[in-house]
Amino acid sequence: MKNVAWLLIFLLSVWVNGVVRTTDAATRQQFQPPLTEEEMLDWLIENNHDAERLPGDKYRIYWRDYFHPEPNRTDAAGKRYRVSSFDWGPRGDVADVVVSSSVEVAIPWEQFSASQGLPTFRYRYRLASLKTSLQPVRSLRIYTTDLPRNWNRNISNPPGWSNGGQPPQYEWGSNRVRWSVRDRNYLVDPGESQSGFIFQCQSVPGILTASVWTTGRDWSGIEGIATLSHTETSPRGPIIGPVAIPVETSVLELTRRLETLTSQSVELEWLDASAAAPLQQHLTRTITAFGKNQHSQAKQEIQQFVEALNALEKQSHTVVSSGSPSTEGEKQNPAEPPIIEEALTLLKTNAAYLLTKF
Repeated sequence: MKNVAWLLIFLLSVWVNGVVRTTDAATRQQFQPPLTEEEMLDWLIENNHDAERLPGDKYRIYWRDYFHPEPNRTDAAGKRYRVSSFDWGPRGDVADVVVSSSVEVAIPWEQFSASQGLPTFRYRYRLASLKTSLQPVRSLRIYTTDLPRNWNRNISNPPGWSNGGQPPQYEWGSNRVRWSVRDRNYLVDPGESQSGFIFQCQSVPGILTASVWTTGRDWSGIEGIATLSHTETSPRGPIIGPVAIPVETSVLELTRRLETLTSQSVELEWLDASAAAPLQQHLTRTITAFGKNQHSQAKQEIQQFVEALNALEKQSHTVVSSGSPSTEGEKQNPAEPPIIEEALTLLKTNAAYLLTKF
């Protein structure tokens, strides 16, 4: 399926280390920029004559000045130039952030009919800037690349923030939901958090990418000199978001999709690997039942999948009440939940949608 293929590409591209880790407990990981510090320097060197890193997230960029050439320095085309330098920085997006996400049904299931197309879901986000951040956060962006541009997003804003409205309809425009600070008093400073980023739309929940932008970027420059932009620097990571799949997708395909989302929840550390095992067993038995044309048995397995999720939810609430789970990429307390809100709401909503297809 297109969505599954995109998710696999996402896991290979966003996580630069490319290492799938087996988790002992569910955690929410810190967003990372698409390029490492070394790769950012390499990018500046590749797109200019040379570059070096300076203290304070600044850079010295060397460029070819053809307006004031030296007599004994020529390029491959024989054109004379002089090497000049330009100090640029800070680079911007120097922030350590964690974004939590969840999804819920916006229209009760009993009011939903398959003839209406996909259901409507409500997506919620909370942005936390860690104390180690060096710049305040000014923008949050959810990239809804798997959703048609003409599908309306009903967007709500936190106080002091505004949204960018619906995505442009032309193909080269960015297909995303964007929130930006409209009052500097509402910037998310280091050590602070902001909730209230909400939108709803017709969709099925999947795994998307979000990124944050900060204040403090050096916007000065010289024509012909390439400096780092948000494309190279903005911290980003996986969140729950809307995707579009064909309404006629079969129950078998939906089960395989749920199986993929479960495995990816483990890979993203949203779900404890040992806690995922019984969930995956239910899905394996569901697929086996379909192969034997035992649809009633398949439905029972999905119902048991939901019951297992409910048990994990209760277990997680017990753990959280006895100790605060880490949200900063490091385990701060030995009592960590087996599942966090991302995996719980993602899997429950997809299982519920699947049950409507029997």
